[in-house]
Amino acid sequence: MPYRTERVSGRCRQASHPAPPSKQPPGQGALYVSEDNVTSCAMQAFIAGYCEISLIKSVSERRNYFEPGTDEYYIGILTETMTNVLFPTLMEEFHIGTAVVQWLTTGYLLVVSIVAPLSSYLNHRFTLKASFIVAIALCIAGLLTAALAVNFPMLMVARILQGAGTGIALPLMFNIILEQSPRSRLGLLMGVGNMVCAIAPALGPTVGGVGVAAIGWRWMFAILIPFLVIAGVIGAVTIRQPRPTERVHFSWAQLALLMVGFVAFVFALDRFGASITALTSSEPNASGVLALAVVLLIVSVAALVWFAMASKRSRDPLIHMGVLHSAPFRWHLLAYVMLEGVTIGFGYLIPNLAQLGFGSTTTVAGLLILPGALLGAVLAPVGGALLDHFGPMRPILSTMALAIVGIVLMLLMVRLTASVWMICVSYIAYMIGFSMAYPDTMTAGMGAVRTAMQPDGNAMFSTFQQLAGAVGTTVMSICLGVAQSGRNLETDKAAFEAATQRGGRAGMIVLLVVLICAFLANVRAFAIRRAR
Repeated sequence: MPYRTERVSGRCRQASHPAPPSKQPPGQGALYVSEDNVTSCAMQAFIAGYCEISLIKSVSERRNYFEPGTDEYYIGILTETMTNVLFPTLMEEFHIGTAVVQWLTTGYLLVVSIVAPLSSYLNHRFTLKASFIVAIALCIAGLLTAALAVNFPMLMVARILQGAGTGIALPLMFNIILEQSPRSRLGLLMGVGNMVCAIAPALGPTVGGVGVAAIGWRWMFAILIPFLVIAGVIGAVTIRQPRPTERVHFSWAQLALLMVGFVAFVFALDRFGASITALTSSEPNASGVLALAVVLLIVSVAALVWFAMASKRSRDPLIHMGVLHSAPFRWHLLAYVMLEGVTIGFGYLIPNLAQLGFGSTTTVAGLLILPGALLGAVLAPVGGALLDHFGPMRPILSTMALAIVGIVLMLLMVRLTASVWMICVSYIAYMIGFSMAYPDTMTAGMGAVRTAMQPDGNAMFSTFQQLAGAVGTTVMSICLGVAQSGRNLETDKAAFEAATQRGGRAGMIVLLVVLICAFLANVRAFAIRRAR
């Protein structure tokens, strides 16, 4: 299938209510901002995102897009990666292990993956301003709860609230790009949108590592609240609704099935890891834990199959499953999901490997990810521009090959005599390749579906993106937890560090295999396109 160049303007349902021409000039985003509002939007972008880009200039006129959701999504990802660096500190304060503390990230991503499919319903039923304000309120509530947390369950509730806010914000941002951008520059604008997302992982570990040593982890959540408050006020004033809302049916049964499927799947992975640890430690309950994991996996598969069947029969499904009829879309989606799982896995693995395997401080652990993530954030729009110029195949496959080389180099650096900073160098090579291949893979996948199915395709990407992150975190936790089993950091630090390094190396091998599979999935997608 050739790469299409028509303008995207469709919606997931045939019913459409475009705004009058005077309120929505041609070529503008869903939230059009007049020249008089440019200053206020720029102020919001600076305050809400620590210099994030939430003001994207139009490529055809001297107008601007104000993208709602960038600030909530930015803060959500910032706290996600910031929390990864805090894990050793939280483990010590709350007296919990690696398998428990990782749920702060896994649970957050799981909630995002459950809320994201609601984007199509929210887009039709409620105004963009209402969705924006609710997302802001949830994120603020989560940050406040985290700042006041006195135990692990309270902190877990805080992460769930933040995940709900991010789940609303994520598809809100990308829907505007996909629906309103000229196709000739879609790659570039998708790259810029992903750059907003990439700045947060760059700053998160560094902010967490430096901040916890200076002011403590609770204040790291508290200081973000004023930024979201100001962003919410400015957004409430500047956001405009380009179309009327409509009453659509919401299926609670489909949401329940999706929730059961995702939660059971992640818990099944967690129990599989626990069973491996129990088997290696010769614990008597190992078979029971393994049986529970199998049961959870069966429940997950059954719930997701039931969800798919219910969606096909429903007149107003959460996600139109017809979007999966496109074979290139399916393969690009699979590659995108695996890419996300690898990167989120590294976001968990590297800071914990640095602290628990190399004895680094939280500051050093945070700084390890910073250069690669920042460089990747800068190069994301470059990858999109290359796609606009050369098409998707060459930019995606060449940059993914570079990412594979980066992981291979990283594997060579994880040894007792190596410097932890060599991991940083290898991670830079990985992030250069990932940051250009990642947004381009989504753009290529969305170009393979009909215009009317674009919002549903976006919901698919957003949903499985976050689920992949939850799976990546869980798998990396399993790799470290199994290796650390039977060893204690306080009584035998050297043995614990050596075991952590072995677990880190095993995790990197897993991530390398997944990345190679993602590369092959993209190859398959392009082969189908050529055949057609």
